[in-house]
Amino acid sequence: MNAIRITCVLLLLLLPVSFASAGSGETTATPGPAAQAPLDRESLQRWQQLSPEEKEVLRERYQEYQKLSPEEQQQLQRNLVRFREMDPRQKAQLLERYRRWQGFSPERRENLRRMFQKYQQLDPEQQDRLRQEMQKLQGLSPEDQNRRRKEMRHDFFGRGGMGSGGSMGGMGGGGMGGGRGMSR
Repeated sequence: MNAIRITCVLLLLLLPVSFASAGSGETTATPGPAAQAPLDRESLQRWQQLSPEEKEVLRERYQEYQKLSPEEQQQLQRNLVRFREMDPRQKAQLLERYRRWQGFSPERRENLRRMFQKYQQLDPEQQDRLRQEMQKLQGLSPEDQNRRRKEMRHDFFGRGGMGSGGSMGGMGGGGMGGGRGMSR
């Protein structure tokens, strides 16, 4: 579900565009409350400039959004507001992390989800220590990074570490909440 949330957050950036089809005579997914918002000229122009394939993708994503619970929709909308308030550097970092996430294998994504769940179970002081340790990895060679990640798995999560075959995120210095990204 996290991948859907992230995808929806990014596509919600174009949300005003997705409702523009209502004014152009095209059919869309069942409109929600946001569809009743007045359309501005810029949104309508952006919608009209999209290819039929892009319009269809947006319609499908909107249908996915409609399937979310009201709480998930509200969280997504809050995340959209936070994204829009980010400076360009922060947006670029978030989009790069998302691009990397999309490139991970399903197994690696699942391992990272498990790691994050275990991370959330740590007390705040341990979370801070782990974030600091992750940031220190940036200056190390790849071999030293791997060695240190193994040590950190043991130090923070015991003998079993974070599960089989996974590194401590592989996300550079921001893998375990270096900037707190979007909330769930």
